[in-house]
Amino acid sequence: MIKKFSYNEYRKIILKYKKIIKDFSKINKFTKTFCLIRHDIEFSIDRALKMAKIDNSLGIKSSFFVQVKSDCYNAISDENIKKLKQIIKLKHYIGLHFYVSNLKKKDSIVQIELKKQIKILELALGRKIDRLSIHRPPKWILSKKNSIFKPYINTYSNLYFEFKKNPTEIKYYADSNHRWNYGHPIDVNKFKKFQILLHPDEWSQKGMSEKENLISLIEEEKLNFISSLDKEYKTFKKYFKKEKEKKYNFF
Repeated sequence: MIKKFSYNEYRKIILKYKKIIKDFSKINKFTKTFCLIRHDIEFSIDRALKMAKIDNSLGIKSSFFVQVKSDCYNAISDENIKKLKQIIKLKHYIGLHFYVSNLKKKDSIVQIELKKQIKILELALGRKIDRLSIHRPPKWILSKKNSIFKPYINTYSNLYFEFKKNPTEIKYYADSNHRWNYGHPIDVNKFKKFQILLHPDEWSQKGMSEKENLISLIEEEKLNFISSLDKEYKTFKKYFKKEKEKKYNFF
């Protein structure tokens, strides 16, 4: 039996839709069938890179959206930029995971902030960014006309997403908070157009419960922080003995 939120379950999802997987840039109003694979990076660029390698091994190109104002990771650190460039080398796309929750409900303010965040990511990666996904999109943003996000590809544009309780043309799936609130992608359905949001942070080799996954993410980030302390703090090794697999004996 395939465990939920394991990489094997993820592969099963991708293989089901592989024949119709397309990039956002290839979709227009005449496209009759498609599946868009979207990865919003909330907590772990390390896990995003693992998922990028799986996508590449399955022969698909997908989009990874990264925050530049996250409290959980520094997207433009040297180490994370290396990882994002590895994702690009695997033939995937990098976009901005646009944080809007603290913005005033004014088009011009949204546009200024969008350009600022895009520029930060472009300068760090040394390449143009042509797409964005919105982090926890409030209703006032979803109801906006697509023109405020031009010239960028907006994953919530009506070409790719239906802002309806009961969509009629485009089926949206999302694994947010370790659950499928809009149905599971493996389920049988009548749709021919799909957007599937898969957060790399929710997935692992063995598949874990929500609580197990949260604990695992904390442990992974703790190791990253310890590694940073080790690099930056000259006397770190004087006080802490390094053990196998990057674990430290603190007491």
